[in-house]
Amino acid sequence: MSSSVSVSIATNTAIAAAKGFGWFVTASPTLFAETVHSIADIANQVLLKIGEVRGRGGPDATHPFGRGQERFFWALVSAVSVFFIGCAVNVYHGVHALLQPDAIEPFTALVLGLLLFALVLESYTFVIAFRELGGWRGVVENRTNTTVLAVLLEDAVALFGILLTLLVAGVSFFLGPRPEFDAAVAIIVGVVLGLMAVFLAAINRRLLIDTADEPLDRLVAAFLGEHGVPADVTSIVLDHNHSVVFIRVRPAADIVSGSPDSGALGDALKRHARERADKTIDEVYWRFPADSGDLAQPSRSG
Repeated sequence: MSSSVSVSIATNTAIAAAKGFGWFVTASPTLFAETVHSIADIANQVLLKIGEVRGRGGPDATHPFGRGQERFFWALVSAVSVFFIGCAVNVYHGVHALLQPDAIEPFTALVLGLLLFALVLESYTFVIAFRELGGWRGVVENRTNTTVLAVLLEDAVALFGILLTLLVAGVSFFLGPRPEFDAAVAIIVGVVLGLMAVFLAAINRRLLIDTADEPLDRLVAAFLGEHGVPADVTSIVLDHNHSVVFIRVRPAADIVSGSPDSGALGDALKRHARERADKTIDEVYWRFPADSGDLAQPSRSG
């Protein structure tokens, strides 16, 4: 289970309360946008937590490879909700405030303090998610862990939104309220949320359509090559670190269907993937040149 999701639910609840109080005091469109943003984040992270819990179900008659892809489905639902709640509501409110600006109260020192408090909490959850993904390398390579990736991106956008709100607050504090500038920033926050939602939706959509783990495929092919087994390898992602692997052995290979070597090599391959890439291969399926059927000799996890 991801610690970053649980922490984000708690911190975003406190952040939403702080921003909501600031909006109540100032009537700032930007603070309204940020309040909606934080409420949307809470709802989204609850959906991500549902995906984590439901995704833990093991194999059964209906789901022979388990329910790991529940994570991707609920992360997709989360991304769609970000788009319609965070993006659409904020853009609409910002445009309305821009066309029909209302009176805005100056930002007080208390509101600035609450924004700084929100900045600290958001930075804390960002760091937790960043570490959980494995730093910059993990962010680039580990696109299948969409739950934590969603938390990281939501926190990054939230930090950007808070910084923009602090800019609005600074202008208001020193120069007086600027309704048009405030409304324009609210629109920017909504657009950025929409872009993030589209990106997350695209990733989860791809993973829900039997996607191969290409780095794992290369790792498996290299391992087999070292053991004198030329083969074509493909995989299907089941969860953020679980896959099944299909190996089509080429005619030149010195290994035959049903031999003890195939089972032992499959078990060694699973250990290699765990040790080298921290990935779990749930099943290894072999196809040999002499086979007339489809797939043979599954090597199952013990």
